[in-house]
This record gives sequence, C-alpha cells and structure tokens, in this order.
Amino acid sequence: MSDICIEGGIRLKGEIKIQGSKNAVLPILAASVLHPGITVLESVPLIRDVWASVEIIEFLGGKVSVTGDQMEIDTRFLTSKEIPKRLGERMRSSVLFLGAMLARFGEAALYRPGGCAIGSRPVDLHLRGLESLGVMFLPDDSRIHAQISRWQGGEVHLTYPSVGATEQLLLAAAGNGEITRIYGAAREPEIVTLCEFLVQTGILQMEGIGTGTLVMCGGRESRDSCFRIPGDRIAAGTYLAAAALTRGEVQLHQILASHMTSTLKAFQKMGCSVGTGDQWIQLKGPSRLKNLPFLATNPFPEFPTDMQSAFLVMMTVADGHSVMEENVFEDRLAMAESLRDMGADIQVQGRRAFCRGVSRLRGAKVSGTDLRCGAALVLAGLNADGQTIVNNYEYVLRG
Repeated sequence: MSDICIEGGIRLKGEIKIQGSKNAVLPILAASVLHPGITVLESVPLIRDVWASVEIIEFLGGKVSVTGDQMEIDTRFLTSKEIPKRLGERMRSSVLFLGAMLARFGEAALYRPGGCAIGSRPVDLHLRGLESLGVMFLPDDSRIHAQISRWQGGEVHLTYPSVGATEQLLLAAAGNGEITRIYGAAREPEIVTLCEFLVQTGILQMEGIGTGTLVMCGGRESRDSCFRIPGDRIAAGTYLAAAALTRGEVQLHQILASHMTSTLKAFQKMGCSVGTGDQWIQLKGPSRLKNLPFLATNPFPEFPTDMQSAFLVMMTVADGHSVMEENVFEDRLAMAESLRDMGADIQVQGRRAFCRGVSRLRGAKVSGTDLRCGAALVLAGLNADGQTIVNNYEYVLRG
C-alpha cells in the first residue's frame, strides 16, 4: 500500500498541460485490436490503467512501443482470444476487449473485470446488447466466453445510457456488416472520441455521433492511422478544484471547455471566476466558496459522477448548507466518513449527502477507496490545517 503526505493551507497558483483522457484512451486501446495493422496514438496518459491495457494487447500477441506520450500499437499478428484473470481483474475497462476480440476473431473469453469499489457495476447491459447482435455465451462458471457464428443487424435499446455498454457495442459492431442501431446510447465526450477514431480508421461508417441514437455499419477494411487523445476533463476538473479549495488561481492548457460545461457552471455557482478560450480554461478561487444548495450527478450532459467527490470536498468548506445527490454509483458517497475525520459536518442519507460548511478542514490520516475518492482526499488535504496522509494512493495512480 502507498501513502501520500500533504501539508495543507498553501495557495496554489500556476499553469499546467492536461494529460490525455483516461476514459477516452482505454476504449481506443481496446479498439486497436480491431485493426490488423499499425495504430499511433498521441497525447496518451502514461497511467496505470493504460499500462494494464498495454499488457493485455501484448498478451494477445500485439507489440507496443512508447516514445514520450506517443504510443505505436502493432496488432498484425495477434494469437490469443483469451485474457487471463491476472490481467482482466486489474481494471474495469478490460471488459471492452470482449467486443473487440469478437469482431476480430469471432470468439473471446475473459474473466469478470476489476476496478474501483464504487458500487454495483454489472455488465448485464453489455451482454444483452451483444446477444442482440447474434453473440452466443457459452456455459462457464468463472469466465465470460462468447462466440459469434453470424453477425446480425438490428436494434439495441439500452435501458440506461451506459458508457461502457455503448462502447462495447461500438467495438463489436466493427465486425458486423449489417446495419446496427443503438437507441439510448451514452453521449459523453469519450463516446464521441471513440466514434471519431472508428470512423477515421475506416472501421465503421456511422451516423448520429454525439446523439442518443447511433447508426453504424462495420465489416469494412480498416487502415493505419494516427489519432490524438483529447484532454482529460476529469483531471482538468480536479486541478480546478485544487485551485478553488486553496483560494488559488490556475490556467489549464490542452482542454476543451465544451467537454466541461456543467462542471464549469458548478464552479461559477460556488463563487469561482472562470475564463475559457481555445483549448484553455482559467479559474480563480474566492476567499470563501459559496454553498451549492443542490447538485446531482447524471449522465452527460449533466454533472458527471467522476467530479462528485471533488465537489463534495468543496461543499464541506463552503459558506452555508449544500446537498449532493449521487445518481450513478451508489457507493461514491462512502468517502463522507473520511471527510468527517477531517472535521467536516456531513451526513449521508441514501443517495444524498448534506453538508454544513466549516471554515477549514483539519489534517488527518484517511484512506482512498477508489480513484476519484483518493484524488478528492488529496484535495481535502490541500485545504486542511496541518498534515494529511492519504492511504491507498495507488488508486490515484490509476488515473
């Protein structure tokens, strides 16, 4: 286990180049399996989840080389159709290789994926959607073992706009020469980025990119490509929160404000001064954050669940009463206990957290239970009086 020690109370000021998006690059790494050739990705964040994906690609028989933040992936000579448990359980996104391998080989096997402990994250939507495209799942107590004898076109109706299920179906559709329609698709910027990659490489013909209805046709000849990963909107929001919590000022580069509209509006409601331009965002924190009477997480374009933990910290030191409602992952409010250890006045009832802002948090020894929780506790430490030690820092290194 790893720890990080933070000495709080220091005003942050400066500028930073935002890394490539974790949530965009992981499905694109899985998508590289679709093309039996060379894929070059630029602005790749060299984080633990990316290295876990690289290990999977190399286990399947691919070759990966890295120069700076550029990654070259050669999947011409893949030999395996199965991902072993030791690789699959390291991260949630390993499940996306299922659709990609089915499209490439017509068969795939992997164990149930791992990832952060933030509540129930079933892959049922993934599997039901794949069945609609003609995929069969073989009896297997421990693995997901799937085969396809003949792809079929048709419609998939997602009962929830799941990002993972939408990505899974996009990857699987690459092997399907029939027309596939996805209704109720997720609309997050990372979905748009994956669609743009699949179109650029010739893997899919698509209509409706950026909407809740995607129409596509695969089974096409792909081509070598070079693709740039956009900036990480969640990492960007985390840096903005660091400035807001320390009465600081920060300018971010290589980030699209259009990907962060709801997040930036929430910062402004809490009294932050926000400016935006062509691939840059600037924020100046107030002397005291304003309370936010009510903020709820929901699928894009609403406020993102991945920013909930950071804003929950901000609410604990805001002037007045604030309420956070979590509608995506039921266990994401579990960090409230750690915030109480740091002096926060916070109570959780079901999916809502009720905060009465204190003037400042105090240093304590706390533990991160997932990536966003760990990052948020670091933010809390930046605000706190004295020294804060955050255990399980390896979660933060995932992203």
